[in-house]
Amino acid sequence: MAAPSAPPVATGMHPAAQPGMVHPSPVLAARGLLMTYGTAGTTTRALDGVDLDVARADSLAVMGPSGCGKTTLLHILAGILTPSSGSVHHDGTDLASLSDRRRTRMRRQDFGFVFQDGQLLPELTALENVILPRMLGGVSRRAATAEAASWLDRLGLSGMHERRPTQLSGGQAQRVAIARALAGRPSVVFADEPTGALDQTTGQAVLQILADSCRDTGASLVMVTHDAKVAAACRRTVAMRDGRIAQEFVRPAEDVELAGAAR
Repeated sequence: MAAPSAPPVATGMHPAAQPGMVHPSPVLAARGLLMTYGTAGTTTRALDGVDLDVARADSLAVMGPSGCGKTTLLHILAGILTPSSGSVHHDGTDLASLSDRRRTRMRRQDFGFVFQDGQLLPELTALENVILPRMLGGVSRRAATAEAASWLDRLGLSGMHERRPTQLSGGQAQRVAIARALAGRPSVVFADEPTGALDQTTGQAVLQILADSCRDTGASLVMVTHDAKVAAACRRTVAMRDGRIAQEFVRPAEDVELAGAAR
């Protein structure tokens, strides 16, 4: 099924594009998202008619207080949850048209995830945590290991490949999670409060690594946060209230870069 014809609300630059080129086709396009929980008479509406586009190689922060629907929106965009009604298209493909197996493969190959607590497997080393999803996706162990080692070194974890999560600091563990998210060169990285469990200084450093790495690889970043300072790392911010997008802010690219430099 073709992507919705409505124009996206933001545009981005494909990693291979020249400066100034506009790509009108979003990597993610959501239309009329409605999500309800519960049964008749006791339903809770988590999303109430959300329309949202995510441009290629762009960065988007979804802000709002607890219970406003921002995490539900992220999970629907990522194909983890199915909305009660509405649609999400990834590169023109309606997620609802995919079988569970194909959606799982899409999440493994096309999407990367960074969660608040990292969600690393404690019995595996840093290197093994990064290579496991790549091997599950059919990549050879040799190729996955070389790829993972390169990312870990790039993120400042040289010499720590064989450490387990309990032997890493919170910031180091989140860098492993970022390496795992980016190792497969995903088109979109989803981050749910990625600095929420870190102190301010460590959180700022991890946030900048995440934003810079997504920008360098051309991955779109979709990040859920309640913190305006965290959202400032993204070019675009939407503020949610009661399951709806209440406001939108777009920052010039140079302002985003300056915000990162200030950290």
